[in-house]
Amino acid sequence: MEYLTGHDLYQMFNYGTTFVVKKRKKLNDINVFPVPDGDTGNNLVYTMQTISRESKPQESFQTTLDSISDSALIGARGNSGVIFAQFVNGLRTASKGKELVSLDEFADMALESVEHTYSSLSNPVEGTMITVIKEWAKGLKETLSAAKNIKDFFLVAYTIAEQALEKTKEQLAILKKNNVVDSGAMGFVLFLKGINSYFNKEQIEEMAYEELEIENTHDFHEEINFRYCTEGLVEYSNQKEEIIQETLKPYGDSLIVVMGAKMFRIHIHTNQPELVFQELRKFGKVISQKVDDMIGDINMKYSESDTVIVTDSIADIDQNYLKENNVVVIPLNVNIEGITYFDKITLNNEILFDLIENSLEYPTTATPTIKYINDLFSKLLLNYKNILVVAVSSNLSATFNVIKKEVDQLVAKGKNIRIVDTLTNSVAQGLLVNKAVEMLKNGKNIDEIEKVLNEEKAKSEILVCLETFKYAMMSGRLPKAVGKIGMFFGIRPIMSIDELGKGAAFGFALSQKGITKKIVKHVKKDLETKGIDRYALIHCLNQELLDEYKVLFTEIIGREPEYISEVSSATAIHSGKGSVAIGYIKK
Repeated sequence: MEYLTGHDLYQMFNYGTTFVVKKRKKLNDINVFPVPDGDTGNNLVYTMQTISRESKPQESFQTTLDSISDSALIGARGNSGVIFAQFVNGLRTASKGKELVSLDEFADMALESVEHTYSSLSNPVEGTMITVIKEWAKGLKETLSAAKNIKDFFLVAYTIAEQALEKTKEQLAILKKNNVVDSGAMGFVLFLKGINSYFNKEQIEEMAYEELEIENTHDFHEEINFRYCTEGLVEYSNQKEEIIQETLKPYGDSLIVVMGAKMFRIHIHTNQPELVFQELRKFGKVISQKVDDMIGDINMKYSESDTVIVTDSIADIDQNYLKENNVVVIPLNVNIEGITYFDKITLNNEILFDLIENSLEYPTTATPTIKYINDLFSKLLLNYKNILVVAVSSNLSATFNVIKKEVDQLVAKGKNIRIVDTLTNSVAQGLLVNKAVEMLKNGKNIDEIEKVLNEEKAKSEILVCLETFKYAMMSGRLPKAVGKIGMFFGIRPIMSIDELGKGAAFGFALSQKGITKKIVKHVKKDLETKGIDRYALIHCLNQELLDEYKVLFTEIIGREPEYISEVSSATAIHSGKGSVAIGYIKK
């Protein structure tokens, strides 16, 4: 009787990963289900390479499988990657502490893992990876008695999986329409091909993960109901899978819950990632978060423009406007009690201030990671010739310098990327983004847009009405002594940005009416002496004052604001609850 050791198991995954890496571009190209975002190959490669890199092979089958399962849980990415991780986790559940595993036992483990994987899916769809895994597992069991050795055992089951893969194009209408097999299912078959290679004692060549161009050749017109592919890894002590599933089901579809020994991972397509993570906090500590804009990725692939506008989440502008015009937003990180949230994606201001009230530590902000920016620009350059970044003031946030470092490296390689230091932030920065979008829509090229933005940033103005010094003091933006004095006397500050792009105190008052009077006086002066080209309003959980300002400034300026938006959470940490601001560009 032949047995599988822990070293065998590790090499099965290592070889399988190599075969998937070789066909990553192909898997991306045929990815049309559940959405045609061309990333199935990327997701599977990322998941499998994490397993190969992080897991530790031992002689014990169980010890090695535990390591592989934990690595899969941590590295799982995308719908296909999470299903693959759940399949691995199912093997661990079924292995029952075995040091060596016979072929008969492995076949039983595979069948049990299939049941485990199906139960984790809120809506299993036949004609996908899960179908091929099921047919392969059944093939292992059915051909066990006829297999002469371990090589035959896996080869015959692989042949059955190949046949199941070919049938997927008849099981899903979208696959038949595009005359392709399911991308995730093909990835699993490639993984099985690698297993055959290992037992054939073939040599493999490790392949680096390099970005390749994706061809957009498929027909896709179905409506996508949920925009964000959302994933979270949660550390827990005692939770039940079915309770987690029932809690998250109302928020979207394609829900998968993968339960590990001490952590669980969820995957869901949703329009409200911030609410998903709010629910996840109830189950344990959120270790990691990942959110992909699927509709944004699809729009990018099929864009007719050769230029894309990028900004950071400090720019306060209507989010629907950004989505409609394919503006890419780099989120800042907001850290609260050891958990990192993505500004405007997995965190909103209601959640932020609820966390502040119930936390012993005040939140901090951090720049986007270099890897995040590098990955983003690499993806954008597959679809656009030109990238224009409209960034927060370099004197207000290190975000500008982090982005510029990556821009400079890509420019040195011949890429056409420009970055504009707006010397402002928030709503004034948002208005410059708005100007860039409108110019691009009117056919202006990147040179023309960059020139105008560098001229107009000097004409930008922002006046922020703060309810209190409290939050600026707690965030460290204001010395505690100054903040306490201001709070004691009930002083309300007005903040602005100076010509160098640094924060500056504009004025003070003892009441809201006093603040409004000072802001109105300044706006009227600019309106009379220079004119106001366009303006916008933002707020932080103060709809009443926002409504008052909208009526007031519509009457003064003679037209409604370009847009109304909420302030970013990364800025709200400093400006605080109740703040309202007007931003405008002078003529």
